[in-house]
Amino acid sequence: MFGQQLVDSLDQFLKWVLRIAWLNFLWIIFSLLGLFVAGVFPATVAALNVSRKWRLKDTEFSVWKVFKSTYRKEFKTANIIGWIFTLIAGVLYLNYQVTIALGDTLPIVVPFAFYFIVFLYMITVLWIFPLITHYETNIKQYIKHAFIIGISKLHFTFGIGVVVFLMLYLSLDLPSMFFFITFSLISVGTMLVAFPVFNKIDKHEEQVVETK
Repeated sequence: MFGQQLVDSLDQFLKWVLRIAWLNFLWIIFSLLGLFVAGVFPATVAALNVSRKWRLKDTEFSVWKVFKSTYRKEFKTANIIGWIFTLIAGVLYLNYQVTIALGDTLPIVVPFAFYFIVFLYMITVLWIFPLITHYETNIKQYIKHAFIIGISKLHFTFGIGVVVFLMLYLSLDLPSMFFFITFSLISVGTMLVAFPVFNKIDKHEEQVVETK
């Protein structure tokens, strides 16, 4: 009995290892299909959508088909949002360089205001791509709700931040992780943290509708 349970557990573990590695491979390949600059954002959304389905305890689906269809469907939206935030990051970086160059000549409130803006930027980035997988709306609403959720659910935001930081930190020590598990584990970890928030929002909206 114990031996069979051990075999079953090992079998499930190996299946998940293969799933994680396959998802990571798809993220890399589809990012490269868009020459990275146009592929990385829709590939990220696609990986998050696969992870979302796993979070729903749905494993009986073709990862390839779901990934490919999500990549195509969200290609335009993901790229527009991704490049908006990339451009904002560029502006923030330039402002950072100016802040460093001017140094003590700036009023002390300026650096604090800058880092606060960076903080708001980061929490919005952490939520906006998971939101695309769970809801269908326009770009303005995605940005708005990502910002609101990021602020109002700071402990969950911190959780997603920890997932991303730890995976990237470990991968810098073990670069081979980038080819096998880094991006897929980031997407899986992100959806594990984000899904309870989305679920709670959905239930609240259902209750509001029922009371009307």
